[in-house]
Amino acid sequence: NSNPETVSTDYDTSNALFFEPVTEESIANVLEFTKAQSFVAQLGGQTPINLAAPLVDQGFSLMGSTLEAIDRAEDRGQFSEICKELGVKMPQAGMASNISEALKLAQNLGYPIMCRPSYVLGGRHMEIVESDGELEHYFESHAATISEKRPCLMDQFLERALEVDVDLACGPDWAVVGGIIEHIEAAGVHSGDSMGVVPPQRLKEETALKIEAVSVQLAKKLGILGFLNLQLAIKDDEVYVLEANPRSSRSVPFIAKSTKVPLVDLGVRGMLGLKSSEVKPEQYDWKKVSGVSVKGVVFPFKKYPESDSILGPEMRSTGEAMGRGADYGEALLKAFVTSHMRLPQNGKVFLSLRDKDKDMLLPLVKELQALDFSLVATTGTAKYLEDSGISCDVVKKVHQGNPNCVDLIRSGEVALVINTTSGRESIEASFGIRRSCVDYSIPCLTESDAAEAFLLALKNQKTSQVSVSSL
Repeated sequence: NSNPETVSTDYDTSNALFFEPVTEESIANVLEFTKAQSFVAQLGGQTPINLAAPLVDQGFSLMGSTLEAIDRAEDRGQFSEICKELGVKMPQAGMASNISEALKLAQNLGYPIMCRPSYVLGGRHMEIVESDGELEHYFESHAATISEKRPCLMDQFLERALEVDVDLACGPDWAVVGGIIEHIEAAGVHSGDSMGVVPPQRLKEETALKIEAVSVQLAKKLGILGFLNLQLAIKDDEVYVLEANPRSSRSVPFIAKSTKVPLVDLGVRGMLGLKSSEVKPEQYDWKKVSGVSVKGVVFPFKKYPESDSILGPEMRSTGEAMGRGADYGEALLKAFVTSHMRLPQNGKVFLSLRDKDKDMLLPLVKELQALDFSLVATTGTAKYLEDSGISCDVVKKVHQGNPNCVDLIRSGEVALVINTTSGRESIEASFGIRRSCVDYSIPCLTESDAAEAFLLALKNQKTSQVSVSSL
């Protein structure tokens, strides 16, 4: 690793440390210098996985999953065939190298569609498009990254789906599910930016069992030795596989801390080829976890004056926090607090909601009133609330003149903002609202599910004693 700070707190863990970039040449030099017999590619993110084939071509031995197993997981064509063979569902998808192909494909898939260029990490340049116009704008904006050799990948977007992460450790004749992380935000938010909870709070028990069975089936069929991360979505009780990563994921430390399943230890044993009789996998059951753990997310928006805090398929976070409690509410409260999000006791809540969220968030708005928060909203949201019997002050949008919603936020009168929006034009128009919240350290929730979780944390703050426990 070329960053000394990553081991500053664990300097006695490794036998030797090489401050070198993770490139084919540097790693080959280290392997030759140390006379290492083999190398591990599964514990350093995607970059070492990409280097596995060139290093094997140079004659070095790869531990764990073979190059063929890695290809089966990462090649969309091969992985789709395996899913078909096993009867596992995937969202409809296709590829387009130009806008005319994309528009034809969009007719078959139906909007909304998730678009992403080939060979991207961290959801870079990924967008959800909702119309032909937005699709054309996407292709214009990313013309430099889309070609016949690097087509745009287009997936049917499962709107309002529940997304989960599953991490497994696998050996030649065994597989251990480390746990299922249920994303708090709906599908469409990058897994690195989404809050998550273990054990799942909304997932039906039979669906969780199906997810485990599908995960183990895929691990065996892919031929995984070591780690496997799966991302899945649940819509109308149907389980869809979104992608498979034949390596450890950023979620492994959180799952291991949450469930007490020693996932890293098991993954390494799997890479070494240890059999079931040596590992005794039946002793590890993540469902026996006591308490609830919530993954909080840390964002760098304050450091970047022009950045937008709205969440989407492109990863923005730079850190994680963990809240652990006797119940979901306590764990949420701790996760929000440790992620540097201030939870107000009272004050004004500013609401600007897209139409599709209004009915869903109506009970939440009523509960906020019951907690002694006053409400202020933009014209459309205010009219909806008034028609629903909820009193609410009206404030202008930015383009309607002054004083407007941004002026109100900057005045210090607002304690909490809930701003849900979609579509390129609406997102651009409401940027000032979210940016003002970042600048003035006011919590701003851009997803309806996150808003409901925040309400639960607020209620817990008012009614419960927060305890501290050792991990």
